[in-house]
Amino acid sequence: PYERLFVGETDGSSFPNGGLRATHTAAAFTTWDRSSPCFVLDRVLRVPCAFVTHLGASIDEKTPLLRSNDAVHKQGLRLLKNIKICTDAKAIHSFLGWEQEFFIIPAAMYRKRPDLLNCGRTLIGKLPQRNQVGDFNYFAPLCKQVETLLFNVSALMLKLGVPMAVLHNEVAPGQHEMSPIYCQSTFSADNNVLFMEVLEREAEKLGLHALMHEKPFKGINGSGKHNNWSVGTDTGMNFFYPGKTDEARELFVTGIACLAYGLCQHNEVVR
Repeated sequence: PYERLFVGETDGSSFPNGGLRATHTAAAFTTWDRSSPCFVLDRVLRVPCAFVTHLGASIDEKTPLLRSNDAVHKQGLRLLKNIKICTDAKAIHSFLGWEQEFFIIPAAMYRKRPDLLNCGRTLIGKLPQRNQVGDFNYFAPLCKQVETLLFNVSALMLKLGVPMAVLHNEVAPGQHEMSPIYCQSTFSADNNVLFMEVLEREAEKLGLHALMHEKPFKGINGSGKHNNWSVGTDTGMNFFYPGKTDEARELFVTGIACLAYGLCQHNEVVR
């Protein structure tokens, strides 16, 4: 029934860890996050959801983001009203553009390493004699097999509604990066999870394996997941772009002041 798209019920006793709730309170509910579009992959409709307990406590990573966005929207409009800038704005959006780094290695070599298979990173090994040479990798063209993989991933992501903007080598040997065009933060976060799944699947088709671990090899650069974040109005004003008008500059200074104060007051959350 179509109602299941909006609300579903399941067993939440194992989230985030097993044994935290008694059986009679283990019910959990999914609710469609309509800020992130549904999509079809392999003939399956995927519905982005938030996941909460019967009392409304979040047991996922999406719900805190949604609640944060609601707070940014509410307080952002209040701020604009008080400083008398962009008073015609009806919504404040949190925007995110991620950059995903990863290593690509031959799948046959990956399967020979129990540490990579079980941990996603190496536990033993020795640095190569040449080691890391930044200009040799970062500014070099992609090898043909990796180029094929990244182009395949880019084409599939576009079909799923996620246009990729960047693909290139990274500093470490065998390390690469892809990034999409930025969008609203909840949609962007879902896109990143989808991208990692698509990359791993497409890599296996070419006899390769994608390593997403942040530090799979000792002695060379690790892989980051950089976030380019901003806040803006539905009328096109950005809190973190100085702009070319007095109003835009005042909004920029105000936005930076609010961000600095928030980081000072709640730095343990960011850490």
